[in-house]
Amino acid sequence: MTNGATAGTEGFIPPTEHPTSLFGLLKRRLFRRIWAVTTVSSLGDWVGVFALTIYVADLSGRPEFAVGGVLLFRVVPGLFFGPFAGVLADRFDRRRLMVTADVTRALLIASIPFIDNLWGLYAISAALEVLQLLWAPSKDATIPNLVEREQLMTANQLSLITTYATFPLGGALVALLAVPAAFLARFDAFAVLIEKPIAIAFFFDGLSFLFSAFMVATFPAELMRAKRAPTESGSWNPFLDLREGLQFVSRNQMVRTLVFGAWTAFTGGSAIVSLGPIFVDRLVEGGRSAAQAAWGALITSVGIGLVGGMIIAGFLGRKLPRDRIFPIGLAVSGLATVFTASMTSFKPALVSTVFIGFGAGVAWVTIFTLLQETVDDRLRGRTFAALYTGIHLSLLLGLAGWPLIAGGIGNHEIPVADFIVDFSGVRIVLWAGGTFLFFAGFNAMRGVRQALGKGKRARARLRGLRLSSSLSGGARRGLFIAFEGVEGAGKSTHMKLLYDFLHSDGRQVVVSREPGGTPIAERVRHVLLDPASKGMDPKTEALLFAASRAQHVADVIRPALEADKVVLCDRYVDSSLAYQGLVRGLGESDVLGLNQWATDGLLPDLVVLLHLDPEVGRERLKGDPDRIEQEDLDFHRSVAEAYLRLAREYPSRFAIVDASGDIGSVQQQIRAAVLPFLQEAVPR
Repeated sequence: MTNGATAGTEGFIPPTEHPTSLFGLLKRRLFRRIWAVTTVSSLGDWVGVFALTIYVADLSGRPEFAVGGVLLFRVVPGLFFGPFAGVLADRFDRRRLMVTADVTRALLIASIPFIDNLWGLYAISAALEVLQLLWAPSKDATIPNLVEREQLMTANQLSLITTYATFPLGGALVALLAVPAAFLARFDAFAVLIEKPIAIAFFFDGLSFLFSAFMVATFPAELMRAKRAPTESGSWNPFLDLREGLQFVSRNQMVRTLVFGAWTAFTGGSAIVSLGPIFVDRLVEGGRSAAQAAWGALITSVGIGLVGGMIIAGFLGRKLPRDRIFPIGLAVSGLATVFTASMTSFKPALVSTVFIGFGAGVAWVTIFTLLQETVDDRLRGRTFAALYTGIHLSLLLGLAGWPLIAGGIGNHEIPVADFIVDFSGVRIVLWAGGTFLFFAGFNAMRGVRQALGKGKRARARLRGLRLSSSLSGGARRGLFIAFEGVEGAGKSTHMKLLYDFLHSDGRQVVVSREPGGTPIAERVRHVLLDPASKGMDPKTEALLFAASRAQHVADVIRPALEADKVVLCDRYVDSSLAYQGLVRGLGESDVLGLNQWATDGLLPDLVVLLHLDPEVGRERLKGDPDRIEQEDLDFHRSVAEAYLRLAREYPSRFAIVDASGDIGSVQQQIRAAVLPFLQEAVPR
């Protein structure tokens, strides 16, 4: 059997393999750049956070409220702007968004030393968070375009480790910058450093953002351009884009499980952050200074575990299915939190907190990687924005809610034999947070199993199926060949040439198309392709294609196959899987289930995929474009990628043909793919 996986056959495109090692990844110049951007930006961001808290604390007579206000204004904007940041990242040029955000952040952060008004600083803090929310989904959505799928886990390990490892470096750098501040204060241009030496930290932060802007500006535009370009002026509705993104997250079970798992992790994990200082104070003796030192050691322990988990996640991802790893990470973190809360002395608690961070690190890297692997580029920004928005809300509820619950419970001690058992509100809430996290892992495992089971059933319906198992009335010896490809790939031209070839060979051949092929289906085709139908809901589109297909199968395809004829069809089920299932975001499994019902499981013996650059295909089109042809170029690029993904997922069903050559060579490739199937079909 000839198919797209056949290496060495002229015109066929075999799947490629790429190294997954760290060195293999770092050989990629563009990834090295984005990693440098992430490192410098993260370091500068931490420096800015530490410097701003110090600055407002010195500025206000009530430093606790001033610092709390800064942190509050870094969290709250995400609840309102976060989802729309994803909409922008999915519609506009991500390179421009990131550069604009970086330059604006540099100007804002450098202006802080000249502002003495607390509310002005709160406003800058909120603006910085809004810009960060715009920058982060754009960066996270871009990384899968810079590396191969097999390298995503390693790429995320490096990026996330860099992000969190720069936290202690940022704190240390704020202190070390006092030395150059004292030197520069001698010059008139840096007179502000005399009274405000902390200003040098803001200037450093601004330079880090300018470095990021410069590096991002050098990236190729095509790798950072969102798959959906802006629509015509006045016709774009961001709320519709937002609804589409939220519907995708809620409808796709695997994505929903990943996002909800991250939300619950931050909700449960925030208990140790908000109650840790109080908990440590009850474990150590020596006064406030000893408690502060112990709290610092505890946070360091969590950080060590977090980085360790991120490192180990890559190793685990090569040994175990990734979608099973992150629920285990959540459960481990939850159990470690319960164990820590049960400690009555500091040292064992310090050891157990390493495992809190370890489980969180494993889960976080794996969730990031799975989202990038699962979500198509056109929806990736909104998906990550939903992730970040939920995390902001989880942190806000956790940091504020857990202490309130602990305070409401109060401190209780129960004598048991010769011991006094501490049942303080802090300990009980830590137990509750750990238990919440542990069962979140179990819930995630259940969601993963359901999603995988659904996907496996869908793939089983596709992989290796033949029409003879679907037709009623006994076996048949007809042959069903579907032609797929982007607009302008040459399907109609090569179907006609193949028809002439088969007809001259004495075969009975039926040629048809989708949507259409029958009077009823042609009327559905008019609705589907009419430019006046612009704005059609993806579900409506999928249902109309399935309705047209059901009539087409009943009236044309099935009767022809039962009469032992060869059927050549311009598009079929795989077209719906690519356009509506993958690119429109409805899900491959759901669209397949709909079409299986509509066609009674009828699938082609062979799918000829004419692979062509969509830009070349658009140049070949003649006449007025229909509704689908009017979609932007990046949409059609996503369709081309979706077709290749299907072909590599189900190689026994596909023949991938390079359609960029001259008509004769392309037709020769098609006949080479079809001939083995003709030998199994009905004799002439």
